[in-house]
Amino acid sequence: MSVPTERALAADSELGRAAAEVRELVIRAVARRPADCLLLSGGLDTAILAPLAAEAGTAAAVTVLTSPEAPDRPYAATVAARLGWAHTVVDVSLDDLVHELDFVVRTLRTFDPMEIRNSLVVARGLREAVRQGHSRVMTGDAADELFGGYSFMWGKPDAEFEEYSRRMAATMRFSSMPMGKALDVDVRAPYTDPELVRFATGLPKRLKVGVRDGATVGKWVLRWAFPDCPSQWRRKDPIEVGSGATRLPEWFAGRTSTESLGVQQGRILREDRVEIRDAEHLAYYEAFRRIYPELLAQRRPGAQTCAHCGFDLPRPDSTFCITCGAYPARP
Repeated sequence: MSVPTERALAADSELGRAAAEVRELVIRAVARRPADCLLLSGGLDTAILAPLAAEAGTAAAVTVLTSPEAPDRPYAATVAARLGWAHTVVDVSLDDLVHELDFVVRTLRTFDPMEIRNSLVVARGLREAVRQGHSRVMTGDAADELFGGYSFMWGKPDAEFEEYSRRMAATMRFSSMPMGKALDVDVRAPYTDPELVRFATGLPKRLKVGVRDGATVGKWVLRWAFPDCPSQWRRKDPIEVGSGATRLPEWFAGRTSTESLGVQQGRILREDRVEIRDAEHLAYYEAFRRIYPELLAQRRPGAQTCAHCGFDLPRPDSTFCITCGAYPARP
C-alpha cells in the first residue's frame, strides 16, 4: 500500500478523529505525571510536552549540547523562551561528556555504542537536574516507538509495520529510567502511559507515516495532533545527533592508532570471545570489562546468545544484542 499524501490525510476524518484522541491522551498523561524539570531537546516529542508540562507546574528545562552547531540548540531555545522557563543549556566538550561513561556502563550493563552515545547525554542532563534540586524529571521517551518515528520502519509493508510496532511497544526500554533511579530522581515519561500505549499500538501505518513536501515523515498523527507545536515538522534526530554526541566515534578513533586497535581486537577475541568493531566500541568494552568482569565469566554458550559477544539475547527471536549492539546478533 502506498504512503498517503499530506493532502489526502488532512481531509480524512479518520486522521482527525485519531489526532483528537491522541491529543487528549497525551494531555491526560502529562497531567498525571507532573514534573519539576523537562529534559528538552526541542524535537517534536519534548516540544509537545513542554507547554502541557508548564500547565502542570513545570518551570525549568535542561538541554545538553556538545558543540555550538548542535541541531537541538535553536529548537530548545525557542520552546523554552515561549514558556518563559528557566532554561539551563549544559555545554560540554566530548572530553567532559565521557566522564559519564563508567556511570552509564555500570547502570545499563552494556557496551553498545549507540545506546551509550545517547545515554551519556541523558545522564548528564539528569545529573544537572539533580544538581539543581529537581526530584521529578520529564522525558519524551516512547513517542518514536509508539508512532513510527524510526525511518528503518517506514519501508515495511503495512501488516509487518504494525506487528513490528506492537512488538516494539511491548518490549521498549529506556536508559533514562534506570539512570534516574541510580541518581535518586523520578523519571516521568508521559508517552509510556498505558492508555496512550494501547491506543497508539492499535493505529494503522497510514496514520503513523505520511508524506509532506515529497519527503516521508514518521509520527504523522502525533504531528497533526499538535499543529501549534513549534517543532511540528522538525525531522527526527536521535539524541546523539541533536546534541552533537554523534562525533564520538571520530573522537575515539583520533585517540587510538590503527595498529593498537588491531592488537586489542585480536587479544579480546582470543581471550574474551568478544568482537570489537572500532575504537569507540573498544573504549566502551574496556569500561564494561573493568566494571563487570564477573558477567564475562558467567557467560554460557547457547541458542539464545549473541554470536558476537556471548551474552544472552532478550528473546529467542531477537536480532539485536542489547549488550554489545551487534545486528544481526545471530548468523
